[in-house]
Amino acid sequence: GCSGPSVADRRVFVMDFTQIKGPRGTERALALDEKTGAILWTREWPVDYRSMYLPVGPRATPTVDDDRVYFSGADGKLFCLRPATGEIVWQKDFLADYGAEPNVWGFSSSPLVDGNRLIALVGGRPDARVVAFDKRTGAEIWRALPTDSETGVATPIIVEAGGVRQLI
Repeated sequence: GCSGPSVADRRVFVMDFTQIKGPRGTERALALDEKTGAILWTREWPVDYRSMYLPVGPRATPTVDDDRVYFSGADGKLFCLRPATGEIVWQKDFLADYGAEPNVWGFSSSPLVDGNRLIALVGGRPDARVVAFDKRTGAEIWRALPTDSETGVATPIIVEAGGVRQLI
């Protein structure tokens, strides 16, 4: 895949993909020991990359925040896991839960933590291009923008410009 590592509390969090047949396979979230590289835990799920131009694995870098780590898979699955154990706290499936359509690059942006919110590019309907979830429970807080074209692949950022705090 193309996702980068995240490091926190002596753990390295990464994602990978194992091809099973054609564009179908398994994505994994892994936690490695920072010193030894030993696998501490894995969490895996089936994926189908048929709609993607490059079926090469996950693209989003894991996001670590206190006692949670968020993994966003290339086919639209979002997981909130416990960093110490890999236990699922909550999960979303952008295709099933929001009617999102994958673009040719897959879901590529890393989720962004902003206070009690986890902001993700979902590409769902209606008006769910961007969705803010409660970072602890996964409950939807708000959604914004129509999905009338591909969602895009950049990770959202928050800046202050012109004296106004903005989500870009």
